[in-house]
Amino acid sequence: MSSQEIHILDDHSFDSPPFTAAANDPTGASNIPPEEGCGDDFQPFNLEYRDFQINPLPQQPLELFQLFVPISLVQSWVGYTEDWAFYCADNGIKDSWNTPLSDQSRLHAWEGISTATAYVWLGILIYLGIHREISLEDHWKAPSLGDQRPLHPFTKFMPLRKFELITRYFRTFDHTNLDVSDERDLPKTFQAAEEWSEHIQRVSIELYLPGTNLTVDECMVPFTGRSKETTLVKGKPTPVGFKIWVIAQQGYFLQWLWHVKRSPVTPVTVKLEVPTPYGKKGKLRTEIPLSNTQSVVVHLLKRLSTLTHHVFTDNLFSSPQLFRLLRQLGYGATGTARPNCGITTVMKQIKETGKLPNGKPLLFNKVYLIPTKDKQVWITLPVFPLLICLFSFPLGPSNRLER
Repeated sequence: MSSQEIHILDDHSFDSPPFTAAANDPTGASNIPPEEGCGDDFQPFNLEYRDFQINPLPQQPLELFQLFVPISLVQSWVGYTEDWAFYCADNGIKDSWNTPLSDQSRLHAWEGISTATAYVWLGILIYLGIHREISLEDHWKAPSLGDQRPLHPFTKFMPLRKFELITRYFRTFDHTNLDVSDERDLPKTFQAAEEWSEHIQRVSIELYLPGTNLTVDECMVPFTGRSKETTLVKGKPTPVGFKIWVIAQQGYFLQWLWHVKRSPVTPVTVKLEVPTPYGKKGKLRTEIPLSNTQSVVVHLLKRLSTLTHHVFTDNLFSSPQLFRLLRQLGYGATGTARPNCGITTVMKQIKETGKLPNGKPLLFNKVYLIPTKDKQVWITLPVFPLLICLFSFPLGPSNRLER
């Protein structure tokens, strides 16, 4: 078989409307030149399928909740909150911006907070996120003649002014331990949530043993307050907030990393089996560095205790170089890809012109497959929609190639 031959697959599975990516996505993707040539075959990477498992759970919902928000953790929050409230009162300020404390400030009415009160406050906070009203005060308003409204039962546990006071001074971190002088590793915004974040991730993988198939993607945590770490991603359901990188299965988040604008995760490199020349002097390149965004996939997979997985990604991450590295590490991968992610010149030409290398038009409802030169990655192109996909695992029985 010629190295330029293109395999065609037709399984009539692309009859849905074309997918349109979100416009104006500010997250940068790699711009990698296409690879010359292609392989004459594909060496499949076999992974044994396994389903996920859920370890025994507590009998009571409250006990399950307290696995993620344990009493010991809440007790530390109570200590942090008390320290912060007394620090503000002793220094005559009412917030972290050193606003002077006035005689009418609510801080003068601070009566302290107990662990039980902290749980009540947290429960109300969760309730407010589920049962929406026009304003915060509306939750505490009782129905009256001519003013029909729901009566929220939590109001008998905490008055509005106390809830607002606790909300203003509640701290999940020790304000004296935030390293604001050097935020290159982790900004103070994320330092404040790191202790609880690490605990939730630890409990998550203790309760849930992931199966073979996982996905890596970016997610947004809604936040519209003042912070240098908020990200604007136009076209997303949640356009403004904190961006995190997540590895998940069945909608269950297993691990995540904070997206730090000026200090991303450490890039990783892919070792080349055959050194390739580059530059004007033709120096031999023995490894290719991945972008910081692509490296997120590797870092998240390494945080799991299970060894082998099949990870699904979108075109923000996918590239032949990343899939080669994942294969070297024992992971299979599937994902959509962009024309500038390092695919072969033949596939890039097909994507841009809509024609085969011999000038013939693309056949409707067909899938064109080209292996990379090292036979490690399949590059596929379904004609409808024109969507580039990468694979590093064998196609299933229903998707056999027609040679």
